[in-house]
Parts: sequence; C-alpha cells; structure tokens
Amino acid sequence: MAAGRPSLRANAKMQRRIAALVAASLPPLSGRILRILDDGLAEVEGSVLLKALSEGAGGFDARRHTDRTGHECLVNHLRFDAAPAGADRALATALTYAGQLVEMLDRSGAAGPFRVIVSQDSRDGGCGVRFHRVRSEESWPAADVESDPDEAVLVLDCAAPGAQP
Repeated sequence: MAAGRPSLRANAKMQRRIAALVAASLPPLSGRILRILDDGLAEVEGSVLLKALSEGAGGFDARRHTDRTGHECLVNHLRFDAAPAGADRALATALTYAGQLVEMLDRSGAAGPFRVIVSQDSRDGGCGVRFHRVRSEESWPAADVESDPDEAVLVLDCAAPGAQP
C-alpha cells in the first residue's frame, strides 16, 4: 500500500450501494455507445471482441500483434474526447460506459475473467476504455499503474462466468 493511500475493501452490499450512488450521478450514454454494447460480443479465433468494433479488424495475427491480450485491447477500445464538454465530463462518460461494459461482460456467458481499463490523459483530458480477457501468461496494462505520469488509470477486474482459457 502506498503511503497516504488507504486500502479499499467493501463487501457486496456496500459495493451495490456505491454503484447505485455513482450510477445516479453519471451521464447517460449516447445511442451509438449503447448500440455497441447491445451488439454484444464475438469470439474470434480465441479473442473476445465487441461485435460492433471487430468488423474489419481481423483476427489475431502474431506477425502484427504482440499477444492476444494486446489485440483485444486494440480492438475493444473506445475514446471519449474532452472537447467540448471538458475532461470531467469525458471521465464521467467513460466511467458510465465501463460500468455498463462490466455488466454486459457479466451477463454475456463468455469465459472470463475480464479486465476493463479506464485511462485519462492529463494532457488533453480525453479518456480511453478497453477490455481484455485475463490470461495468466499475458499482462496488460503494466503491473505498475503509476508508470505513466501523464495518465490516470483505473483497472476493473470482473469475474465473468466460465473458466479462464
């Protein structure tokens, strides 16, 4: 634990209470983002991809991608620009999307667990949200979330049904 930072632990009841409070204060998602979630997932050659973002992306190719996890993060990436509403609004929208993405992954029946990563660039205030299936032999993002001084990072691990591949 880093100096000056509390260790956070909460039981399921408190997690639900906090989630409800946060959900009430977050902005609604646009129709385009909701359609991406509604389209669901596709499993393509062992990669779990958002159907709406995977069209034309192709499958995993070891000649072009470092690993399958990186491929999933590349394809399953949405960016929320800070302009014109500002960095706080971009982060709030990214968090709303990340929460709904976690719920969709939990309901999907796809073999997990999954990791959802929310990042915000301090230079332009824009946010990115991506996800991947957790694989024991691959790690993303770097284990040290403090390694990039220009990014604020939140990592959400969600235990979706099914066995880890």
